[in-house]
Amino acid sequence: MSAATPLLQAGELKPRRDDGQPYSHPLTLEVRAGETVCLVGPNGGGKTAYLRALAAVDRPASGAIKVLGKDALKLNTDAWRALRLRAAYIGEGAPLLSVVNGLINVTLPAMYHRLGTASQVQATAQELLKFLDYPGRQDLLPAYLNQHERLLLAIARCLMLSPELMFLDEPFHMTDNACREREAVVYGKLTDEKGLGLLIATHNLGFVRRHADQIVFLHPDWMGCFAGWKAFNASKQTEVRAFLDTGA
Repeated sequence: MSAATPLLQAGELKPRRDDGQPYSHPLTLEVRAGETVCLVGPNGGGKTAYLRALAAVDRPASGAIKVLGKDALKLNTDAWRALRLRAAYIGEGAPLLSVVNGLINVTLPAMYHRLGTASQVQATAQELLKFLDYPGRQDLLPAYLNQHERLLLAIARCLMLSPELMFLDEPFHMTDNACREREAVVYGKLTDEKGLGLLIATHNLGFVRRHADQIVFLHPDWMGCFAGWKAFNASKQTEVRAFLDTGA
């Protein structure tokens, strides 16, 4: 794919609710390499549902979704699995395998896909953990690590597969301000140094203000897309103003 080709293209996309009914508002969006797109809005707006549909994790109720040049709605099982190597999804809480230590969590996907010998995979994992400034121990089970450390391990695990897109659902959940600042630096490195396209569902408006190239505002009664914080903050839309005035 050329640098000008969007990594992701969504057209009139409507995810499904838990009861199977479609969300009301169709989303049209393009994401390019090196961009950070933030999905924001009050609870109940569907941030996670839209994120999962954009990542082709869940099949939408309607609309079109093309990920890395592939029509995600027409992929067979093998093609969908291949897509997961290039479009990584990290759910809320950054789930890891609880029965193996941090380093094994990072290396397992690469070993499963036979991306190198054990020593090669471990060397790559160490390089990525250094790149992410991972501060924790690698020999502990996830239960003995804090949320910031678990999140960095989950990101490293995804990076082992050399993705071009990364989707993160509430990555700042349960981390303190200092960790949030360190995580923001990590996301900047992912876009600036590795050229990833990032889509992040978040309540962290400080991060959105500083880093979002595009903002998708999702509200039960309205949806809108904005070219960064300046445009979002200048919106006169009632739902946007209420959201910004309350800070949530």
